[in-house]
Amino acid sequence: MKLGAQFYSIRTACTTPEDLKESFRKIKEIGYEVVQISGVCDISAEELKSFSEEYSLPITSTHKPYSEIVNNTDYLINYHKTINCPIIGLGGMPTENRKSLEGVRAFINSMKEPIKKIKDAGLTFTYHNHGFEFDVVDGVKIYDVLLEEAPEMHFIHDVYWSTFAGEDPIKYINIIGKDKRMTNIHFKDMRTAPAGPICPCGEGVIDFKPIIKACKEYGIEYALVEQDNAPDLGDVFEQMATSFKNLKPLF
Repeated sequence: MKLGAQFYSIRTACTTPEDLKESFRKIKEIGYEVVQISGVCDISAEELKSFSEEYSLPITSTHKPYSEIVNNTDYLINYHKTINCPIIGLGGMPTENRKSLEGVRAFINSMKEPIKKIKDAGLTFTYHNHGFEFDVVDGVKIYDVLLEEAPEMHFIHDVYWSTFAGEDPIKYINIIGKDKRMTNIHFKDMRTAPAGPICPCGEGVIDFKPIIKACKEYGIEYALVEQDNAPDLGDVFEQMATSFKNLKPLF
């Protein structure tokens, strides 16, 4: 299992291709082994691939907008193949689909064709949760509907957001891992319980040791540090270094 960096954490340092390249260098220097690309500047697939190769930081996944996944699937497939990235990820379903069971099912239906195209191209689609997926709509939990009614969907489970919602992340690692529907997982910590703010991993209340153990049992390959609020708390690279320092001994 490898420890990676989700570039959304350092997005304010990735606003130009030149800054993005420097961010690759700094993330490599910290010790991270892989990356996820999200929230960065517009950049050609060829140039992004060159950064990944120069710093030996494979791109394991991305987050792309829902509209782009649905409407420009072929373009995304080609982009991801160029950067040697096996996973096209979505950060969350559209707001209008979150309000009812009918809306959730409409979202699932809208994703069937893109997911099939992605799978047929030899890539994988993954869904990343926040806290709202654990809300109950029309008597059912949104996340349970996704798990049960979208068997073609894979997941990047976010341990902070399941904890935030009062759920045990290991429960969902077991469910998703058993079905072999997850290769990447997001690690971020919670400053205080319950439902406290995000903080560097190892500086809060989430116990990552049993989470890592569960991940290894199911062959989950990559744990990606995603600290959403890093730009609000100081030097983003110092915070990513803190997470790395605290997590690496647990691997």
